[in-house]
Amino acid sequence: MRNKTQGVRMLGLMVMTMFLSGGVYAAESKTTSVATEVQSDLPYYKEIMNIIGHLEYSGFEAMKKPDVSLNIDFVKRTWTLRNIHRYDKEGGILLEEGRYGLCAELSTYVYQKLRPILSNRYELKFAVATEPGFFPTHQSNHIVLLISDRMTNSFYFIDPSFHKYGKAKDFSAYQIFGVRDALSFVKDKSADVTFLTEQAMPLFMKDDLMLSFAVTSVDGIFDKDNFLIVLTANSRNTISGLNVVVVGKYRGQIESYEGKELLVQLFNPLELKNLKMKIGQWLAQSHLI
Repeated sequence: MRNKTQGVRMLGLMVMTMFLSGGVYAAESKTTSVATEVQSDLPYYKEIMNIIGHLEYSGFEAMKKPDVSLNIDFVKRTWTLRNIHRYDKEGGILLEEGRYGLCAELSTYVYQKLRPILSNRYELKFAVATEPGFFPTHQSNHIVLLISDRMTNSFYFIDPSFHKYGKAKDFSAYQIFGVRDALSFVKDKSADVTFLTEQAMPLFMKDDLMLSFAVTSVDGIFDKDNFLIVLTANSRNTISGLNVVVVGKYRGQIESYEGKELLVQLFNPLELKNLKMKIGQWLAQSHLI
């Protein structure tokens, strides 16, 4: 089996560029005083840190649910995870176990919690950004939140994925490419997420590694006899990664690969068992094995 490094490419709406400079406040920051609106020169500091402090960046908990399925469209060259998103009766996003989600889900959750308590002085929007460690390119489509102060024209950013909150000047390595009032999947209440082949969906971060999931072609050929399900691990500040799990078909023959050292580092035995079982179920349900 050939172990080929798969590039992680994600598609996003890029409409403007803004460079920021400085340091960041993280969720573990200590404070000795409390104010309702302003603390450490940041609006609603205590409230925001309380919201983001328990969140964890992970799509694995949602992906392994029994009702989540994988659909591969060889004609459109896309793959879809169905039932990956859940909503409450008011249409709000639900996080797995109340804490797990990817950047879009986490930012939406924080928006839902924060918007009702902000005064009319502040405007809250979503921003498409790069993040230097794991989302360094403009294709990354990383989602953060932007707070604007109508009175002072000051700007603040919240990155729930990394428990960060600070002034615009404090996000030194971030670049903002677009600002949105809402995210389309939430407006549409979509339960599914679709990617082109070769595009990857992040799963979780652990030990300075980002694990991503993708369905890819084989030497440009994408049909029921030539496809791969690939889990790739990227180190912080790197673009290319190492394959952790590869399973699929090459010229009609089932092939697989496991990077055992990385698997042990990223998964406990039960998680690994559930992962392999889930991928096997998807392939069987799609009549691909």
